Amino acid sequence: MRVLIGTLSYKPNVSGVAVGVDLLTQYLIEHGHQVFIVAPSRSLRSYVEHQDNLTIYRVRSIPNPARRGFYLPVFTGRITEKIFREVKPDIVHVHDPMAMSRYLQKSATNHGVPTVASNHFMLDYVGAYLPRPIRSMVLSWLRRKYVKFYNQCQAVIAPSYTTVDYLRGLGVKVPLCALSNGVDIERFFAYIPLEQTRKAYNLPNMPIILYLGRLDKDKSLNILIDAFAQVRAQIPCHLLLVGGGDKQLSLARQIDKRGLSQWATLTGLIPHHSLDLVALYQVADIYVIASMETQSITTLEALAAGKPVVAANWGALPELIHDGQNGLLFEAGSSTDLATKIKKLLDDSDLRAQLSIAAIQTATEHELRKSLQLFEDLYVQLLAH
Repeated sequence: MRVLIGTLSYKPNVSGVAVGVDLLTQYLIEHGHQVFIVAPSRSLRSYVEHQDNLTIYRVRSIPNPARRGFYLPVFTGRITEKIFREVKPDIVHVHDPMAMSRYLQKSATNHGVPTVASNHFMLDYVGAYLPRPIRSMVLSWLRRKYVKFYNQCQAVIAPSYTTVDYLRGLGVKVPLCALSNGVDIERFFAYIPLEQTRKAYNLPNMPIILYLGRLDKDKSLNILIDAFAQVRAQIPCHLLLVGGGDKQLSLARQIDKRGLSQWATLTGLIPHHSLDLVALYQVADIYVIASMETQSITTLEALAAGKPVVAANWGALPELIHDGQNGLLFEAGSSTDLATKIKKLLDDSDLRAQLSIAAIQTATEHELRKSLQLFEDLYVQLLAH
């Protein structure tokens, strides 16, 4: 099978989409399929990369004004049609509803090739980056474009049932499939000596509260920092923020302003393939995620590492985190409730141990290869019609 994948986020970007595309690509290649990726270049020059049985078409792009380090393809109609004719794919799989994906879908339709679209975000995510005066108007326009595009595909994949229901509510009528992003349980459960990690990152010997992912506006990290300040006033603990993004410097300033710099570590960006990523999950006592998510790969990874998770009762997170069973849910947007839930876990080692066991059991339901096989099965099903 020849699979053409279109995505705005791909290596060297670090994001949930980039990670998901990379894992899917590796799986497909290992199973004998030919994979071709169309992704932005980092300039106005288009070019082709060849690596490890993979062909990557980088199309001319400009910097994304809303997300530093990300790029938006421009004037891609002819380029994508040329790529399509050269690749002659059996199936097209796009990971966003933007212009490049729409052109790939159009070429696929013209040539009788099925298109699958993966949905990785809710419009509230986009809204976080829009000025308030124009937010409602822009989101209304985007909603129409978004739904029209998905209804021109043969199937739409969402990583959770919550997101499937959300898309149906918007008006998406084509078949919707809830397919988990999946997690490599063996990788994240593997043991790495904690003292080794503490020494490498100069972490104190006290409970560690971890967030791992993009440090961007939509991740509600101000809520986490405010909650941490409340917890730290009563219980010795350390905040560990792993990742890069537009808010990295402002978060560091916020932490400093609260007098917490001695009790917080910002590691900066760590590549997803790095062994350090696994070690940092393992050194943590609690994992916290405060944002709206369509699923959350990092939460799956934390569960696989056996970490009790405190998650916002928002978006699709309650599908993964069952309050009092494998983690705790807090009222979205409430730093006070988040602080209460963190303190509850720090005060109760038996509860942490109980949630840890259940966390691993939850992760086994999302085993990576089983999840990725469902993507492959969907391709085969669409080609059979």
